[in-house]
Amino acid sequence: MEVKVLEGKIENDYKWNPGTAVGRFLTQMREKEILAVRCTKTSKVFLPPQSWSPYGNIKMDRFIPITAEPKLGAGTIVYQAPWNMPEDLKPPYMLAGISFAGADSDLIHLVVAPEADLKALKPGDRLRAVWKAETTGTIRDILYFEPVK
Repeated sequence: MEVKVLEGKIENDYKWNPGTAVGRFLTQMREKEILAVRCTKTSKVFLPPQSWSPYGNIKMDRFIPITAEPKLGAGTIVYQAPWNMPEDLKPPYMLAGISFAGADSDLIHLVVAPEADLKALKPGDRLRAVWKAETTGTIRDILYFEPVK
């Protein structure tokens, strides 16, 4: 049997319902506000929010704004561009867990700086969010985080 390979591109529009917790998180991103959710049983705070507490085994709907300064949790420097990299970004950059005081989980996002600055970063170093000028309600409304000097 002969195998034929067709090269091309397929585009498919689709709609995705993120649910109440992630939906509210993304909606507030339009306002440049970061929301987390607190488990009323364990007091753990989840960022990004999720609907169900894995520890308390209950639905979570107590949203709290995160206003603390972000800090680097842990990260790895990326040197090769993945298929889904934002258009205006070029390696190297850091894929990192971004920690916020008051949250029990980290937000996974990008840290952008010159390579030497990325290599010098250590857990606990202060970061600053760089937001899009016009937000639309996606996680990419935060373009990236950068080190605070």
